Amino acid sequence: MTKLGTITKGLLGATAISLFTASNAFAGGTAAGTNVQNTFTLDYQVSGTSQPTIDNTGTPTEFTVDRLVDLTVASSGDTTVAPGATNQELVFTVTNNGNDTQAYSFALVNEAGDQFDTTGLNINYIIDNGTGGVCDATDLAGTTTAYTPGSGAASADLAADAVICVIVDGDIPAVLVDADTSDISLVSDTLQPTTGGSPGTAVVADAGGNTLTGAAENVLADLSGTANEVANAGDHSATGTYIVASADLTASKAVTVFTQDGTGCTTIPGTPGVGDQYSVPGACVEYVITAENTGAVASATNIAIADVLPDELEFINATPSGFSGGTFTQPAPNTNCSGGACTVSLTGATLTAGSTGTITIRALVQ
Repeated sequence: MTKLGTITKGLLGATAISLFTASNAFAGGTAAGTNVQNTFTLDYQVSGTSQPTIDNTGTPTEFTVDRLVDLTVASSGDTTVAPGATNQELVFTVTNNGNDTQAYSFALVNEAGDQFDTTGLNINYIIDNGTGGVCDATDLAGTTTAYTPGSGAASADLAADAVICVIVDGDIPAVLVDADTSDISLVSDTLQPTTGGSPGTAVVADAGGNTLTGAAENVLADLSGTANEVANAGDHSATGTYIVASADLTASKAVTVFTQDGTGCTTIPGTPGVGDQYSVPGACVEYVITAENTGAVASATNIAIADVLPDELEFINATPSGFSGGTFTQPAPNTNCSGGACTVSLTGATLTAGSTGTITIRALVQ
């Protein structure tokens, strides 16, 4: 019986090792510290006569489930930003893939090799409400906890298979161009839970061989996410990117004589005069203000254009084209522009990437 018990214990030890090798398949799994026991019976006969049963019910075979330390940091996606924007957010998830409650620390790396560094980086976090490990709008609208990046402080405790939503926010420099990027990596290290022995200290792997029974031993099984950490060290990382989507806006204004005798001044676009046209009193002049958004992605919003016509003119008509939204105002037709009485304006308009907007203004020379 002693020999059979020894063989069984050895097999159980081998089984425990194989579980750790395939840790990702058993994320969460049996809680660390669980004492697993089992018994066996052996019945046999000699010359057809049943013999006493051999069993180990008095001394069951047992082992203690060790602590699988495993985590995954993932970016929830890149963020499109405008030059000069403040408090822009990148969202990460930190998942406890182990089988025990742990706490975590958070650090940020402003990666090299991109076009700019994000400034004023802050961290806030909140534990996911159980929506499948996705930090959704409900999570992000909840009450968050502020965290000082790189402080090494312990987060709130996180149960096995649970997720922390980590919200990183920062400020974007004002002088940038379209498609510039800033890569930010979040590095999270596994800590002892904040309750119990050694609260908030870094988790390290147990050494000296496997002890099958007693306290759970630490087995580090994390992968490596970026060059900021290595596998099987209790930490993991991922990178999120701020991507600049800038509206590159240019504007100009041109004037031509539409008709020397003033005919057709009211109709826009209408038909201009043929041949040389001179800006004599009574002539119709046409101003065209042109704005072009040469950016690849971002719209120029809340556009405001104002043009005060000179005293020497009498306002006739004006119209915008190519802009979306906004409020367009103009004087009444035949308004004498003396004393700044004629202002043509467009406010609150939008010009999408790659598009051109114009304002055409007609007036008579007094």
